[in-house]
Amino acid sequence: MKISLICLALFYILIPTYTISQGTKKALLIGIGKYPSSGGWSSLNSVNDLQIINDALVTQGFLEANIKIIKDEHCTKENIIKALKHDLLHSLQKGDLVYFHFSGHGQQKKDINGDEIDGYDECLVPYDSPKKFIQNTNEGNLLITDDELNEIVNNIRQQLGSEGHLIVAIDACHSGTGTRGGGNARGSAEPMASPDYIKQLDSDIIKNEKSQFTENIIKSTVSSRSSMVAFFGSSQNQLNYEMTDAQGKQYGSLSYSISKHLIASKKEDSYRALFDKIKVEMNIIAPMQQPQAEGDLDAEILNGKVLESATYFKVQSSTAEDNFVIDAGFLQGVNEGSILGFYPIDTRNIESAIPITKGKVIKSMATSAVVELDSFISLPLLANTWIFLLEKSMGEIKIAVDLNISSAEINKLFNDKFKSLPYLQQNTSTANLFIYDEQKNKEKKYIYLSTQDNCILDSFMAENATEIQVNKMTKAITRYLQCQFLKKIEISNKDIQLEFKIIPIETNSILTDTSHFSPLQSDPLTGMASLHEGQEFQIVISNKGIKPAYFTLLDFQPDHIINILLPYENQTAEEMRILPGQNKLIPIKYKVWPPYGNELFKLIASSRPLDLRTAYSTRGSHNPNPFEKLFVETASSDYYSTRGSKAVSFGEMDLNIYNVSYLITKK
Repeated sequence: MKISLICLALFYILIPTYTISQGTKKALLIGIGKYPSSGGWSSLNSVNDLQIINDALVTQGFLEANIKIIKDEHCTKENIIKALKHDLLHSLQKGDLVYFHFSGHGQQKKDINGDEIDGYDECLVPYDSPKKFIQNTNEGNLLITDDELNEIVNNIRQQLGSEGHLIVAIDACHSGTGTRGGGNARGSAEPMASPDYIKQLDSDIIKNEKSQFTENIIKSTVSSRSSMVAFFGSSQNQLNYEMTDAQGKQYGSLSYSISKHLIASKKEDSYRALFDKIKVEMNIIAPMQQPQAEGDLDAEILNGKVLESATYFKVQSSTAEDNFVIDAGFLQGVNEGSILGFYPIDTRNIESAIPITKGKVIKSMATSAVVELDSFISLPLLANTWIFLLEKSMGEIKIAVDLNISSAEINKLFNDKFKSLPYLQQNTSTANLFIYDEQKNKEKKYIYLSTQDNCILDSFMAENATEIQVNKMTKAITRYLQCQFLKKIEISNKDIQLEFKIIPIETNSILTDTSHFSPLQSDPLTGMASLHEGQEFQIVISNKGIKPAYFTLLDFQPDHIINILLPYENQTAEEMRILPGQNKLIPIKYKVWPPYGNELFKLIASSRPLDLRTAYSTRGSHNPNPFEKLFVETASSDYYSTRGSKAVSFGEMDLNIYNVSYLITKK
């Protein structure tokens, strides 16, 4: 028997418990970006993934000598199989910890032995596997099927033994529905099978969909095998898109998310906690995808051997320009424009301490950054400092737009407007937004503003095109930018730590007791939580910190609209207060409605009242909470036009943000 795959290579075997060993950490990273043009596959930025994954693993105690990287033309089927089946397998000892990563294309192939529900094997696409099916010439023999991967993975787990551990990450997928384009998709909806097979299979699946559905993921309890956890970039019916960072560099969305949150992991964190953060991150950078996770998600990350990131940074070296390199980069939230403070070693409270000097980040890499100091200090002195992040930059805010309108006159209206908005860039290959004209049937032609996932943000009749209409559409772009900007903000505070849970309600009554409730659970097969259309729920907020806190709750819909859920109607900001150790059940019901897709809730906690509902009307009439001020400012296009890489500072305010992401589905 074999283990079936959920997204591309979903092999998963569940081990209830395992012990922590002192084995060696080893990794095999495979990335294919430059597929041969003769094969028909598009180019990807997979090689970029390998660098940030490598850097993240090094921060977690993996030695460079124990991380093997294979890329591009070296990633033939023969070489990948050899690297897994021989080089990696034969290097392993009992109790070792192994990380395997694949970034590249994925594809489905005709199922030969009849063990797949949908009639297809899921496959990794090596460098030398062409895309098109050709009878008797290319029938997918160079693809790496889930059957082959299953055998290899089981052999690796057997070699690692019960004290070992295996982590698998696949930043690719095999199928998906069409979108407006923009960005690179890591996969194809075109299976490796004959047209007759595809046609017959589609007919059979439609006719026998329910009767053929079975659970075909093996849950092994073989005690001699290692435990395993697997992460996948998207579900089986989705394409897996790349993302673009603040520096304009593209990465696989899963690779970026894993790297960022693996670095920030704490010793007590579980894989489930890590995946929750990955889901939230991908909700922001890849909202069309639902990442998947399987395995022992409640186990401690890296078999309990996480090296926690320090609360401060250190100087690594100086540069030729007398600037300095520190040991943190954009994966740790140290973006270009961030302001850093250099303090004497053993400084614990920077609010009451005076920095030796300050500096601004002028270049940010994955796990290092170049800092320009306010005043020159020698390297020996700087080497004896602790560096703290004082003001966090969100990176320069830009958005790529694909302008595709048949009318030269209307095109000119938009181009003239774009010249005054430096944050808008016309770039088809990395576009997040699309402005285009379309005429359906015999109706009049319309101008549409759409997102990558075909969500219409605004529209107007082409014959009514004026500067006023273009300005109105530009405001819709600003609202989209605000949504994306606020989604990205992460703030943590050791004293104020509020969390919340979603409580589905199966009856018409309202919950009044916090001692007996069942919070929303993730699907054990995918790791994703979901609520269906029409379902009702309540919210329970808990204060895990040591200080009282005020809170507000923001809802980011799949169609990029922001709702303020708390405070609710007739409630004041002062009433949204919770004491340490208290659980507060919000006494109102919320109901789930379309649009379908990834929904994100942000619970913002503060040391003083916070009411975003009145932020607009009271601006200037009171001393606003810093987050209120930011909420108002980001609603204006002036903020994105003038800010550049300006850092966001919340002064001495105590703020904390807690995120929950879930999927809205059809009933």
